[in-house]
Amino acid sequence: ELRRRRTECSVEIRKQKGADMMMKRRNIVDDVEEEFASESEVDEPKKQPTVRLSNDEIKSILSNNPSENDMIRCFESLRKSLSKTKNPPIDEVIQSGLLIALVQALTVQSERVQYEAAWALTNIVSGTTEQTIAAVEAGATAPLIQLAVHSSSQISEQALWAVANIAGDSAQLRDYVIKCHGVEALMFLVEKLEQFTDSHVRTIAWAFSNMCRHKNPNAPLDHPDIQVRQDACWAVSYLTDGPDEQIQLACDSGVLPHIVKYFKHAENLVAPALRTLGNVATGNDSLTQSVIDLGCLKRLVSLMEKTKSSSITKECCWLISNIIAGTHAQIQSVLDAKLLPLIINIFQYGDHKCQFEASWALSNLVQGGTVNQIYALMECNAVPALCQALKQTNTDMLTNTLETLSLLMTAVQDCYSQELEVLLDQVEENGGLDALERLQESQSERIYELAYSIITQFFTDDDGANAENNLATRSDHDAPWSF
Repeated sequence: ELRRRRTECSVEIRKQKGADMMMKRRNIVDDVEEEFASESEVDEPKKQPTVRLSNDEIKSILSNNPSENDMIRCFESLRKSLSKTKNPPIDEVIQSGLLIALVQALTVQSERVQYEAAWALTNIVSGTTEQTIAAVEAGATAPLIQLAVHSSSQISEQALWAVANIAGDSAQLRDYVIKCHGVEALMFLVEKLEQFTDSHVRTIAWAFSNMCRHKNPNAPLDHPDIQVRQDACWAVSYLTDGPDEQIQLACDSGVLPHIVKYFKHAENLVAPALRTLGNVATGNDSLTQSVIDLGCLKRLVSLMEKTKSSSITKECCWLISNIIAGTHAQIQSVLDAKLLPLIINIFQYGDHKCQFEASWALSNLVQGGTVNQIYALMECNAVPALCQALKQTNTDMLTNTLETLSLLMTAVQDCYSQELEVLLDQVEENGGLDALERLQESQSERIYELAYSIITQFFTDDDGANAENNLATRSDHDAPWSF
């Protein structure tokens, strides 16, 4: 696999179901997690099914100094009523005045009460805009956001589900969620993705997609506060660091056109923008094409020419290397954008980390490009840079360099034979042959084999003499005797 993830460990998420792509979702599961059962309940005989309470009965119980068990019974009954598959009595609950009770229950010091109330509110705000506004006007948004960062994963996921439903309703309610610090809550959660279940991570990704879905304006990525935009962009970068299905969800939300605009901004916005697009480019060819279609390649030229930041340069090279790992047409897009000379320059003169990323771009080019595309390395005078890189000590970079040089020579030999002598002279004049001879002493079997193969294939004497006259073979090198 030529494309490379930026992080070593990314969260694995199962494929999103079609329903998860909707702006609003209801929770109709009928069983509460066992985590909310007390220790005393574990050993008790199986309880009879809970008797559903009417709205009037619930109001009566809650109005008379209810115990924790009373509240659990009331809000569980409400939740089950609102979880009906068909025609849930949302309007009846609103008209009964129980919305205020549900909102107040979110701050009761009982996780089970909070969970039941959050679940009930989730299903209320999954309804019409009028029903959602009723819950918002009752004060549900802020306490739901607070519960979204609760230490209990069950409460956190359920509350975030409700917040996502509110944000998904309209641009106005989305903006209100942002005002209530919804972005900060999401940032807190995305930094802990590896601690959560697949279901929880899907809810986080879906919540963020709802935050970015509306266009009047599209916030928080167009928020006037630069810190909000920066946090939002980093959140997208974390969410795109995963399997293709997770990347596709972010793309479908419409955030990428806003992110590519950050290339013209300060580095604190450029960095997460590059990381996000680089993550998208690690996906399948279709996802990689979506990055190209944004017009980011021409923007990369300007960015790479102007930036003085090594970290920005490194991210640019990483993004380009993932695009070059694509189809012939995608490789050609990089060449047409005049990015190859910039990559070669970084490969020759950049710092070690930038050189390493650039080496991947060159290696991907010769492994996946056409002969004409590979020959572009000759046209861009890449040979001096390749010969200089043979003096590096990093095994991966040496491997990339040797593979690039070997496949370049092979392509020239096969289709540009009249240029082969020029290429070989350039290698020798730039110290490449001397470096190749030294690399035959490498402890790395792969580096030894590549160096030996290049010399025997391209630098053997015309009379057929073997390289063994000048070069130690692996068996000689390993022998314990001197004869």
